[in-house]
Amino acid sequence: MSEFRKLTSRQFFCHATSCITYGLGLLCLVIAGCGVPGPGGKDDSFGLDLTPPGGQAVRGAFVFVVDGVNGRIFQKMLQAGELPAIQKYFVDRGLYAPRAVANTPSITIVNLTSLATGMLPGHHGITGNLWFDRRVGVYRNYNTLAQKNMLDGDYDRPSIFELANGQAAGENSDAMSVSIFFQPHRGTTKFFENALSAVGPFVFGWYDWVDRITLFRLGEMMSLARKAGRFPLVTYLYLLNPDFQAYAHGVSSPQYKQALRDTDRQLGRVLGDMAKAGLLDKVIIALVSDHSLGDVKSHFDIEKFLADQPGLNLASERLWEDSSKGYRDEYYDRFNAVLYHCGDRYAALCLRKPLANAPGQVASYAPWPERPTPADVQPLAKKLISAQAIDVVAWATDENRCQLSTKRGVVEFAQPAGPGGEISYSVAVGQDPLGWAGKVPAELLGGKPARPRRWLEVTNDTDYPGLPTQILAYFRAPRAGDLAIFTSPGWDFLSSNRAGHGGLRACDDMHVPLLLAGPGVPHKTISVARTIDLVPTLLQLLKTDNPGYHTKKHPQKFDGQSLIQTPGFLPVPKNKKPPGLAPEE
Repeated sequence: MSEFRKLTSRQFFCHATSCITYGLGLLCLVIAGCGVPGPGGKDDSFGLDLTPPGGQAVRGAFVFVVDGVNGRIFQKMLQAGELPAIQKYFVDRGLYAPRAVANTPSITIVNLTSLATGMLPGHHGITGNLWFDRRVGVYRNYNTLAQKNMLDGDYDRPSIFELANGQAAGENSDAMSVSIFFQPHRGTTKFFENALSAVGPFVFGWYDWVDRITLFRLGEMMSLARKAGRFPLVTYLYLLNPDFQAYAHGVSSPQYKQALRDTDRQLGRVLGDMAKAGLLDKVIIALVSDHSLGDVKSHFDIEKFLADQPGLNLASERLWEDSSKGYRDEYYDRFNAVLYHCGDRYAALCLRKPLANAPGQVASYAPWPERPTPADVQPLAKKLISAQAIDVVAWATDENRCQLSTKRGVVEFAQPAGPGGEISYSVAVGQDPLGWAGKVPAELLGGKPARPRRWLEVTNDTDYPGLPTQILAYFRAPRAGDLAIFTSPGWDFLSSNRAGHGGLRACDDMHVPLLLAGPGVPHKTISVARTIDLVPTLLQLLKTDNPGYHTKKHPQKFDGQSLIQTPGFLPVPKNKKPPGLAPEE
């Protein structure tokens, strides 16, 4: 007791909180450990009863989303025989895209939402794990317990769960869909959050255990399916071990590679149980990652850099709907800038439009909803790109046009017809700012417009794969920053992690594996794909009778396009393209 008297109230609170957290962690460990298989055991069994419901045809898709898989390291380990289960169940049986392109910004929640909607971030509206909406003065942070489940109310495109069961078309269906620890889950019949069972292992850094809990829930899901007499049409599972091992140790570390081996082994055990239940010849299985990661050796304090800029006043509070609109407006009116960064290698800077009473003199600022002009943001962009840590700074010049600055100069992308239309490239300052000379066809670098798919094909071997389509879409989001800032390889915006993501670089941020197997999936390796292609591909393979994404009420089109070009998805009138697929690119 005498020792407690020496503590300040703050110290006592912290000590008590630590004790409670530790106690809760131990309790959760006990709960989590009940029945969850250990890391060892049979190579081909997780001990799950995945027997499907009787009396109905089995048809469905299981999507394993593994956070933070570096496509290059994955490919090398696969070729070396270090990922035997993935080789056996995916590569040997189906389609493999070693360098599928993730979405900009290459952040987890952003890309999970794209994997659920088939849309680019700028078109579904989620621009980060954190974002600021200047229209209503709301700062969102999905990393907090209080706000993470607000995600489903924040994106404005239908999810695959809603599309597969007809909810997107306003129709009721008895189709079952399930999300296991996969955050965008609107429209699911059942969402397994793992909040109680996984918190203990997560707090202690036992991320492989968290993933085993996630996979173990498949048994519970199938038990529910048997009781309901319905086989799940779409099931997504989210696994996180590689991502967090990379943060702690780097992607070049033995720990990161071991995390990939562990993921392979546990997937092999679960897929072995699926094979025993006779499912693998009847269902689609997919494996994909949300983003790549790169090693980080240097850290850039962007808050300090911006705070030192004359006239820039950054807001420090992160206000959301638990504060009144009036209070939020009053608070943010005191500042002319809001910064957020996530994934470590991407930051967005939101700025108020300056109002001048004389050339070069700022008298006041326009209200927050009004955006600054390109001329207003370019001086700050020039200062940012001068920093060694900064790779690219980008800004919009209008709804379908944007500019990017590198240390070599400035380029402009224009897409006058909007999403899906042709994109042209031009150099505004310098020579070859993106290093594309000799890699991208000269006629495109000379200004000839091309479809988004063509730009993906010609840039996939460069440092900036798929960049034109991605960055143009980003700036269409109302929550996009006025300046999007991406770090150079080896740098991030934080101060402790040894790996990061969020940038534009092929290996460090954008290239991830995408694999599919099952009925209707061809056995081949493809060189060009996007992770947003997964949703239209799955819907085509499932041949959903009423996908609900192409009706007069909901004329949904995806940014992604099916990777399986086969008939039978929906009746297609002559001389018409299949609904839901991107324009011919």
